Amino acid sequence: MDLEVIIAIVFVLFLCILLYLKRKELVVQKIFYPFLYIIMYRTKLGLKLMDSLSEKYREYVKLFGYISVGIGFVGMIYVAFSVVLLIFKIIFQPTATDPGVMLVLPFTNIPGLGILPFTDWLISIFVLAIVHEFAHGVVARAHNLEVTSSGFAILGVLIPIIPAAFVEPNEKKMKKQQDIVQYSILAAGPVANIVFALIILLISSWIVFPIEAKITQPVGFSFDIMNGSLPAAQAGLTTGMIIDYYNDKKIKSYEDFVYNFQYCVKPEDKISFGSGNQSYVITTTANPDDKTKPLIGVKNIKNEVKVKGGYEWLAPFIFKIKSLLKWLFILNLLIGLANLLPLGIVDGGRMLQVALHKVVNNKEKAQKIWVFIAVLFLVFLVFGLLINYLGNPFAMFG
Repeated sequence: MDLEVIIAIVFVLFLCILLYLKRKELVVQKIFYPFLYIIMYRTKLGLKLMDSLSEKYREYVKLFGYISVGIGFVGMIYVAFSVVLLIFKIIFQPTATDPGVMLVLPFTNIPGLGILPFTDWLISIFVLAIVHEFAHGVVARAHNLEVTSSGFAILGVLIPIIPAAFVEPNEKKMKKQQDIVQYSILAAGPVANIVFALIILLISSWIVFPIEAKITQPVGFSFDIMNGSLPAAQAGLTTGMIIDYYNDKKIKSYEDFVYNFQYCVKPEDKISFGSGNQSYVITTTANPDDKTKPLIGVKNIKNEVKVKGGYEWLAPFIFKIKSLLKWLFILNLLIGLANLLPLGIVDGGRMLQVALHKVVNNKEKAQKIWVFIAVLFLVFLVFGLLINYLGNPFAMFG
C-alpha cells in the first residue's frame, strides 16, 4: 500500500480517537448533518501573540487591513466573474476540455499540476488556516475589537477529515464598528493567504528552483493522453512517456516544442515525436475551439529531469520540499481567492453583505439581494461540481 494512503488512514483514525476523547469539550456546527458539519475546539492559543503584534505594530497592521479591503473587493469581482464565465462556457462551449469546479482534496489529480499528496495537502491546509485566521485576529485586535477565542476545527464530510483553525471576534461589537473596519477584518484573512502564496513563490524561485537546476538535467517532456480517438493516441503515444525528439531534433523541454507547434503547425500537418529509439508520426487535427489551430490530443504537459551523478542522496529531499512549496502556493492562492466569493459563509460574502446594507437604504431589501446573490453563486458552484464529476449534459448539443 502507498505510504501516503497509510498516513491518511492513520491520520483519520487518530483524529477520530482524539475527537472521541475530547467530545465533551467540542462544539458541533451542523451544516447538513451528518453529511457536512464542523467540529470546533475552542482555546486561547495565539491570542497573546495577536495582542502583542497588534499593540507593537498597530498602525502597520491597520494599514495592511485597509489595503486588504481594496484587494478584497477586486478579488471578489475577479473570482465572481470567473465563476460566471465558467458557467457560460459549460453551457455554450460544452466540448471544451478545461476542468470546471474541483474539490481540492488529497489524491486528486489536478490537471496541469498532478496528484495532490496527502502529506502536502495536510500541511498546506493547516498552515493556510493558521495564516488566514491569525490575520483576522491581529487586525481585529489592532482596532481594539475583542477576540473571544481561537482554536482548531475539523470539517467533516461524513467523517472528520479536513483540519482548520478559527478565531472568534466579538460579532455584536464587530457589527457596531465602522464599515471600513469590518471590511478590513474580513478581507485580512484571504489577502494574507494570497500574500503568503507570493512569499512561497519567491522562496521557491530564489532557493529551491536554483538548487533543483544544480542537481538535475532536463531530458524532455511528458504528458497525459486526452482520449484514444485523437491523433496522439492513434499514433501510439501513451500517458507518461518521455519525449526527447521533435521533428527529428533533440529537445530538452516542452518549450522547445510548444512555440513551433502553436505558430508553425496547422491542422492536417504531420509532425514527429521521438521517445528513446522509437519515432511516432502524428497528423494533426483541427482544434474544436478554434478550427485554425492544430490539436494532437495531449494535456498536462510537463518537463522531465534526471538527477546528476553524486546528488542521488539530496534529490528526494529537494523534490519533496519543491512539492510541498508548490501546494502551499497553490492552495493558499486558490483558497484565498475562493474566500472572496460572494457566498454567505465566507469572507467575501460577509463583505458584500456589509456593503449592500450600506448602499441600499432599505435593510430588508439589502438582505434579500445579498441572499439572492449568495444562493445564486452557491448554485453555480454546485452545478460546476456536478458537471466536472458527472459529465456535461450540454455536450450532446455541442
